[in-house]
Parts: sequence; C-alpha cells; structure tokens
Amino acid sequence: MSSLLQQTWQTLMAHRMKSVLAIIAIAWGVISVVVLIALGEGFYRHQTQSFSFMINNVQVVFPSSTSKPWQGLASRRQIDIPQEKVDMIKQSGFVQQASSVYAKWDANITNLKGQNLSSTVSGIDTSYFPLMQRKLQSGSRNLSPSDMDNHTRVAVLGDQIAQMGGIQIGDRLKVNGIPFLVIGITVGEDTGISFGDSRTVFIPQTTYRDLWDAKPWMVLMKPRDGMDAPSFRQNIVNFFAKQLHFDPSDKDAVELPDFSEGAAVIRGILRGIQIFLGASGAMTMAVGALGVANIMFLSVTERTREIGVRLAIGATQKSILSQFILEGLILVAVGTALGLMFSYAVVSVLSSMALPEWIGLPVITPDSIAWSLLVTLVLALMASYFPARRASRLTPVIALSARA
Repeated sequence: MSSLLQQTWQTLMAHRMKSVLAIIAIAWGVISVVVLIALGEGFYRHQTQSFSFMINNVQVVFPSSTSKPWQGLASRRQIDIPQEKVDMIKQSGFVQQASSVYAKWDANITNLKGQNLSSTVSGIDTSYFPLMQRKLQSGSRNLSPSDMDNHTRVAVLGDQIAQMGGIQIGDRLKVNGIPFLVIGITVGEDTGISFGDSRTVFIPQTTYRDLWDAKPWMVLMKPRDGMDAPSFRQNIVNFFAKQLHFDPSDKDAVELPDFSEGAAVIRGILRGIQIFLGASGAMTMAVGALGVANIMFLSVTERTREIGVRLAIGATQKSILSQFILEGLILVAVGTALGLMFSYAVVSVLSSMALPEWIGLPVITPDSIAWSLLVTLVLALMASYFPARRASRLTPVIALSARA
C-alpha cells in the first residue's frame, strides 16, 4: 500500500499543473456548495423568525358581531371582549399566554418640537412583544409589571414613528397633550405578520384605559404545550360563547384567522429556496468533478505507453485501477479540504459584512458539511473510476504500440 501511495504521489508531482487545476476545480465546487447552503440556512432561519408569529401557534382573536340569534338575543349583535374576560381565559387551563390589545387610531401625538405625528396608540401588556416576536433596539426596555400596576406614562415607539419624529430613547412625546417618556424603540419590520407596529406608539394598557374608555380590539393567545391549533380555536370559541352569550356554532361572533396552513406553505417555500441554492452549488461541484475526470482521461492518454510497460512486467489490472482511482481521490480530498477551509473564511467575512437584513447571517451547519462531503465523494468516485477502468483495460500490445 505504501508503494502504491508513493507511486501515486510521484505521478501527481510529475503533473503538477494538471493536479493543481483539478484541486482548484474541486475546491471551488466545495466552496459553492457550502457557502450557498450556509446562505440558504441563514435566510431560512431569519425568515422563519420573521414569520414565527404564525409558526409558533399564536392565535389572534378579533371580536366581531353575531350572525345567529341565541337564547332570545338577536343576531347582528356586536361582541366586545372586556378585559376581565381576557383575565379569566388566562386561568382557563388551555391558554399559556393571553395579551389584550387596545388601539386608538386618531390620537393626537406630537414630539417636543410640536410636530404632529401620524400614528396609532396601542395599549398593551408585558407579553405583547414576546408573543409577536418583536425585537427592541439596543438600550430599550419592554413595559414592566410595575408600569402596568402604577399606570406609568412611558412608551415604546415603532421604528418608523421614531424616525419621523426624530425621537430617541429617553426623549419625550405627547399623547393628547400628556407627556410620555420613551423607553424603547422597536427593530424595523422587514417581513412577517404586522399590525402596523412600526408606526405605533405602545403604552401600558392601564395607562391607555385612563385616557380612553375602550375594550380590546384584538387578543393574542398562545395555547398550552401539546394542544393542536383546531382544538385551541374551538376552546376559545366555546369559552367566549359561554361568557359573552352567543351560539358556539356562530363562526362570525369572534374571528380566529387560521395561520397554520400559511405557515406550512411558507416553511415549504423557504426550504425549497434552500434546496435550490444547495443544488446550484452541487452543479458547480459537478463541473469541477468533470474537470477532474477530463484531467484523468488526459493522463491515461499521455501515460498509455507507461501503462503498457507496467502491464508487460507483471502489473495487474487491479493495481492499475487502484492507482488511478487513488490519484483521483487524492486530488478530490485535497480540493475538498481547501474548499472547506475557504468556505469557513468566506462565511466569516460575509457574517461581518453589512448584508441586507432580510438575507440573515450565513450559517455553516453539520448537515451542510455532510451533504458537501457526500456529493464530493460520489462525484470523486465517478470522476476517477471511468478513466481508471479505461487504463486498466488496456492490453500491453496496444499500450506499447501507442505513440509516445
């Protein structure tokens, strides 16, 4: 075996230029596969996070109006969800979290310069941002339980309204002439479900109810672990039907949009994009493997007389086959190792660059390494075997009669 390795190494060194070109071709293919899969994984993770509101089974409940009479009550009756009913459903056993949301679309909002800002005021509790998967900018803080208990006049601003008003964390703005301290600003929304949060002023819902006598315009709920979405929605309807007196079969009394199918479609699309990127890289690697095969075929042609001499002095077809396969595998192994090293370097550089946020940060995963190695191994065997088989099947007479 050692003599075979030594002979293979000497042959590769005798054809340095061809060997280097083959290694570069394979390395470039590996870089393409790993980097494209890393970009695809980063894109998938970022977009999944953006749509996590849908994917994490958060249910939105909108109060509406009845379409059926019920126990002497007429149809077309407006349904409101009082805060105490939201507090009750939190104790129902099938709800992990519930967050009521109040909204005032025509509030008078100004910055300290007196500039009127076109914005919505929302009254929320501490669980709104976690349920909606909204991130806050550095230096921000979420509304706290003490803000709720003390009816504190603090606000978290959507990024667009903060930019429009030139407002920073620690500044003040006025809501209906009442000053509020800005304690946070949301990170910009680029994708996902949105209720106009980027142009909204968020204040504690207790403070909101001090300013306006209103009921929640929507409620966000997350089921307890292990409960499927259809059962969760039915439990919500049954609970509110009993508490607010409407027919449990009335689908119009409260609206519960079903995001689960859309979430599955989105996940499928994102995975499809990721697979497409990986396949594109694999095609590039296939081109590199063809380069290796071409170089190996040329090597067989140039070394025909050498093969004839070896066969004439007793070399077996198996030894000829083994040497050429080993040459191809060594070229591919070196190219793969270099490709992986450069892939990590490229991904590190990309991660440090200011890429568009929607792309996400590229991530090299063990799966991407495994797939690239698998594709490389298959292509390497194919690229090496056929030239090696051709070489091993030469007869000494034909090989020795070939032109030098």
